[in-house]
Amino acid sequence: MIKIIDSRTNPYIKYVEKLKNTSFSKEERKFLVENPHLIEMAKGHIDTILTTEKLDETIYNNQVIINEIVYQKISQNKSTRNLLAVCNFIDEKPLENRNLIYLDNVQDPGNVGTIIRSALAFNFTDLALSKDSAYKYSFKTIQSSQGAIFKTNILDGDIELLKKLKKEGYILIATTLSDKSTSLNKFNFNEISKYVIILGNEGRGISKEILSLSDIHIKIDINGIDSLNVGVAAGVIMYQAFIQSKGAPYEEN
Repeated sequence: MIKIIDSRTNPYIKYVEKLKNTSFSKEERKFLVENPHLIEMAKGHIDTILTTEKLDETIYNNQVIINEIVYQKISQNKSTRNLLAVCNFIDEKPLENRNLIYLDNVQDPGNVGTIIRSALAFNFTDLALSKDSAYKYSFKTIQSSQGAIFKTNILDGDIELLKKLKKEGYILIATTLSDKSTSLNKFNFNEISKYVIILGNEGRGISKEILSLSDIHIKIDINGIDSLNVGVAAGVIMYQAFIQSKGAPYEEN
């Protein structure tokens, strides 16, 4: 079905614009995606395509044709082509792998998106985000994930989820710079049947409550600066676990 809307004050255009608001997006269980590459990856979750040029109806059967003035009103990315999708929330699925990433109050959407992207690359296809972490369907999170959000299973989580996983036999691995933490290059992920890697807030790290619940603390040895960006740290840790799963060695204590 194709509709034509050429007014910025059209009720549906106002509805789409409101989806930029996190609270309204959660209420409606819909979110916006821009960029042809990301929209291609979002197939299966698309409710409506808004475009300035008619698209193949066999691929996109619910289109709204708009003009550039309307597009500028609803767009969050002025550098992309005039193409935007309203998508439905992605259903959470049961955990599929023996490893899981948990983000505890990671607030920057760019960091969250980067971690999701790295998680997919290093075979961590299940993630959980605390309620105070950045919104997984925000424009910046989706852009930073480069579409990995559509190929991973992202749960809404809290400490109760971690407690539940611990009861189910998951080992909780907290990332912290404590002197008592085990160096990453001396840690063998393969010795653990299933585990959760926990990454904390950009400034404060992991909460004390979650640290006390954790079974193991690990750290990345660094030099010349006191800490790494959480997105960078996540990538380093996931890569180490990934190469170990491929049979690469680690340093014995």
